[in-house]
Amino acid sequence: MTHLRRLATALVLLLAWGLAPAAPAIHGRVEILGDPRNPITVLYLWGTPYERGFAHGQLCATQVKQLIERLALGACLALHCTPEKLDEAWQQMAPFVPRRYQDEMRGLADGAGVSLRYVRWAHAIPDLSEFHCTFFAAWGKATRDGHLQQIRALDYATEAGLQQFPALIVERTDSGEVFVNIGWLGFLGCVSGMNASHIAVSEIGESFGADHETLAGEPMPFVLRDVLENARTLDEGVGIIRRAHRTSSYLYCVGDGKIPSARALRTARDFCEVYDPATYPGDRLEHVVYWSMGWERDGKWNRRVHDALQGRWGQIDHRTGTRDIMRGLGTGNLHAVAYDVTALKLWVANASPGPQVVPAYDRRFVPFDLRRAAAQLP
Repeated sequence: MTHLRRLATALVLLLAWGLAPAAPAIHGRVEILGDPRNPITVLYLWGTPYERGFAHGQLCATQVKQLIERLALGACLALHCTPEKLDEAWQQMAPFVPRRYQDEMRGLADGAGVSLRYVRWAHAIPDLSEFHCTFFAAWGKATRDGHLQQIRALDYATEAGLQQFPALIVERTDSGEVFVNIGWLGFLGCVSGMNASHIAVSEIGESFGADHETLAGEPMPFVLRDVLENARTLDEGVGIIRRAHRTSSYLYCVGDGKIPSARALRTARDFCEVYDPATYPGDRLEHVVYWSMGWERDGKWNRRVHDALQGRWGQIDHRTGTRDIMRGLGTGNLHAVAYDVTALKLWVANASPGPQVVPAYDRRFVPFDLRRAAAQLP
């Protein structure tokens, strides 16, 4: 009994002196960008993949739970998938998902108190659906200042409500690279983003037929994260996509603001075609690559984008993307991004939460400086 009293006394003294074991450190912090009517969460993360995922989940637990559950359960209805089919899809993808992303997903689930099963479903969904978007990249003589100007316009169903959770997720990886993932709280994969090595990515969903697709591969959002985490040059970025175990049909744009230059990629499970302005399979513009709503060379959307860019050739800047292409043509209803990759700056807009949804391209574009953000990470 005396020993118990002594132990209790020691614990009381430790607490009183502030020597009790500290709570686990949170490897992240949050700030809000934009105005109260158009807020975007900026989430800064560092540490191991699990620590980054845990901080993401704990700092934004309410939003993460809502997004994950909405994606996971909504997919069962929208894609006519049973939970068993989503489990099966993930099981086919899992062997190709790098360990660091699986650790980060586990950390996200633990931090937010949400089912890891649902987290996995949410990250399998993009490769189960087809959707069309727009991108272009222009540089050198095509732009006002020679910088690489690039856009990514995401046209996707706003009924899912992803626009209620917009985020700029700034991470420092194990290798020291810093990147910004332009997406949503609770979603670790990337569909739009840029790293501090002046590499930017854009993508468009396509469909080249079931013979060219598989679920036994790395999900597209993790392929693009691989580019942001590991590519320091344009050739490295293209090489990561070329060597990936790809799943569905996608069009990609990878830009390098240091050169500056960019490439457009037409890909599926079993092929990866890479185009520069001289080999582009459509109406060509010097120092420009682009695609809109698919790769079809004679498609009306590609002609519209070509004509708009041709009219601004030599003067293309970020306003060409936000005003002339996305707002002017009406593309990028869920989220819309314009990058000045050379300057490490971007402008992003998201659809309004509703109930009367205003598309992203018709809302205010919020500026963000990746160089300044990177300096704020430990």
